[in-house]
Amino acid sequence: MTLNLDLASAKAKVARASELLDVLERDLPIHLSQNGPYAVRFSLDQNTGWCEVWLVPSNRGDYRFSLLFGDFIHNLRCALDYIVTALVIASGAQLTTKHQFPIYRQEATYIKDVGPFGSPNPKGLLGNVTHGVGLIESWQPYKLQQQGVDPRDDPLWHVHRFANADKHREIAAFLPVPVGAIDVAYNGIKVKDDPVLTFPPNWSPDQEYIIHRMRFDPPDAYNLRATGRLTINAGFSTAPFGAEPLHAVAINKIRATCDHVAMLVNLFETI
Repeated sequence: MTLNLDLASAKAKVARASELLDVLERDLPIHLSQNGPYAVRFSLDQNTGWCEVWLVPSNRGDYRFSLLFGDFIHNLRCALDYIVTALVIASGAQLTTKHQFPIYRQEATYIKDVGPFGSPNPKGLLGNVTHGVGLIESWQPYKLQQQGVDPRDDPLWHVHRFANADKHREIAAFLPVPVGAIDVAYNGIKVKDDPVLTFPPNWSPDQEYIIHRMRFDPPDAYNLRATGRLTINAGFSTAPFGAEPLHAVAINKIRATCDHVAMLVNLFETI
């Protein structure tokens, strides 16, 4: 006999998340093709002949896609919490402000905040819930460690990190990651060409970075220009917080996050 959980509201939230993602997947490629997220700046030292090529962000303060992504994540977080709401009702318990769908990447922290397997803390996130507790625990991100996978790659962890940041600290940053190199055309005699510089570990899409260096001899060059277009791998990121490092997700992984939450809603509907 099933619990006949009423998860219509959770399904509505997933459906809304999917609609927002449709807009994001449709408009973002168009935006990138029509409005390059980066410009190129040349800095030439006429005394030494050294020329630095800088990558300059050109869309600072454009929050449209970040807001779409934040609303997408918010709806998925709500869908998960509505599962717990339905379980509280089915358990005959009193719904409180502490009740929510737990998402943890460390088992010890899960036990501390939620309670040991099968026996939730009455004052924890699943307080007095008697149904579905084992199923919730079985889908925790820390379970991926048993498969040799980083729990931070779990779709639920994406929801957790971005939802918390969006509620309490900051809008997710639109992250257009440049891939490959820019070809540079010029008039002059180039005598030295440094390799393309890699981005530092603390790279940010809001800062300028040197991506190439070359030297001209005699130290005279003109008509410097970039040719071709950078390949952009788009995504979103949120800054480090506490012990958690910067967290990012690529746009081509976001649909899987939505599908994962939809799968969980459907799964709990069958118990």
